Amino acid sequence: MAPPSGARERYVAAFMLGLALFFPPLLVVFDADGFVLGIPLLFVYLYGAWLALIILVVLIVARSSHEEPGDHRPYDPGREP
Repeated sequence: MAPPSGARERYVAAFMLGLALFFPPLLVVFDADGFVLGIPLLFVYLYGAWLALIILVVLIVARSSHEEPGDHRPYDPGREP
């Protein structure tokens, strides 16, 4: 079953964002001597970007599951809600 209209584009956009976030020239920016709570800045960036992408994909999946056509059932008075 194909994703609903627009979901495929959101998946592609999330993939492209992931490529951009983990592109080596951007990683060099965060490869500094800084620390956040004792953790090197590069590790904080990598895990933060990874978490952000996971949350983004979860939001896309949740939104696309609510948009599926044919998911609405007609009202049946004999059926319990």
